[in-house]
Amino acid sequence: MTGSLVGDLGLSGEIWMILSLLSLMTLFFKFSRVFSLRNLDLFLLFALAPGIMILVANSDQTSNSFVPYCLLMGGSLLWLIRCLADIGLGRRPLLEPNLNPAGLSFLGIGVLILLAVETVSLPVGAGVDRNPAESGMKPSEKQAEEASRNIAVKPLDDVGKAVIDATPLPSQLKSNSTTVILSRILATLSHISIVTCLILIGWRHFLRPVTGISAAVAYVILPYTRIALVDSGQAFPAALITAAVALHKLPWITGLLIGLAAGWMPACLGILPVWVGYYKGRKRWRFVLASLTLVLISALIGMDIPDFATWARSLGARSLTETGLLFDRETPVSSSLWNGVDPSYRLPIVVAYVLLAFGAMIWPLEKHLGELISISSAMLIASQFWYLEKGGTLILLYQPLLLMMMFRPNLQPKQLAWRAQFMRKNSASKDRVA
Repeated sequence: MTGSLVGDLGLSGEIWMILSLLSLMTLFFKFSRVFSLRNLDLFLLFALAPGIMILVANSDQTSNSFVPYCLLMGGSLLWLIRCLADIGLGRRPLLEPNLNPAGLSFLGIGVLILLAVETVSLPVGAGVDRNPAESGMKPSEKQAEEASRNIAVKPLDDVGKAVIDATPLPSQLKSNSTTVILSRILATLSHISIVTCLILIGWRHFLRPVTGISAAVAYVILPYTRIALVDSGQAFPAALITAAVALHKLPWITGLLIGLAAGWMPACLGILPVWVGYYKGRKRWRFVLASLTLVLISALIGMDIPDFATWARSLGARSLTETGLLFDRETPVSSSLWNGVDPSYRLPIVVAYVLLAFGAMIWPLEKHLGELISISSAMLIASQFWYLEKGGTLILLYQPLLLMMMFRPNLQPKQLAWRAQFMRKNSASKDRVA
């Protein structure tokens, strides 16, 4: 991984990964309880590292890619089992981080600023080369420029130029095309949004601000964040899903967020039934109406306005053809476990995925927020097994959900009510003392 903030220091991708592991263990490993779920999760976070680092080191991903994709699928399977098993975990001990909230906040803000600076300053070629999840079917900058001159997307191009003119970007980045710059801005805003929403979820829904800060710090330290740092195709839907969790009590807004995420990244389609099963009564129909409207609008735009679709894909959006869901329109993939394999072998996995999605919609019958997070993570991970174009490498897509599941406390309604009552009494006693 080359870059202005790490490559110049002589740190290879493997060294960055080891430093990330040591940092997370120093911050969150419970040395007093070695055999704990938190410690297991810390090691599972790096179960995907061997496969992804082999792909990062291999510039020609079309050759000798079978072994790393097998490693990625193995790590994904471990996390899929962990997410499904999380549904039955009744007891979750509160394990505090090894650093106080002030120190965690300072560290997280510092690393986030470094990542934001690198997002806007990283050369275009370097950002693509170090990201194995970069779409091989992504249109070139020349095609994106031609599409942006079309009348159908001319207003969007004008908006993009206005945004660029009003943004203090380095001259190195402003020399690139409009879509490249907008993609970098979108990726930067997505990372900031994910960190903000993780902190908000810990504060408002977990009733433990330090939990949200811990998840945010782990997000900016993990090597997968830096590998896919400028991949707005993953960061943008991940930010939308994280925001949906933060606003899960508003079905209209969550429907729009999840629907937009599914329209931007078709791998997110599987979480729609999960969220439908989470809501009850009128809230369910509000979510269904909002989400399906966005999905249908995205599909119609992709079919009827191809220039707009090309412009959106240059910003990182993925297409149904790229996912392999349209078996009669498949194109040669640049790198995948399914490269050269007949599509009929992937069909049973797609069917099993659909059955899992509808099963998750009706079970558990009464889902709380913790189960919603776990099942949504499971569906995003399970999509990697049938995803045609570089399936298994879309780690950033579900990484925030994994961190929420990993750090969350017990979110059963009784436990939440007890904790909220305790916090109110504690706050009242402090006011009396003051």
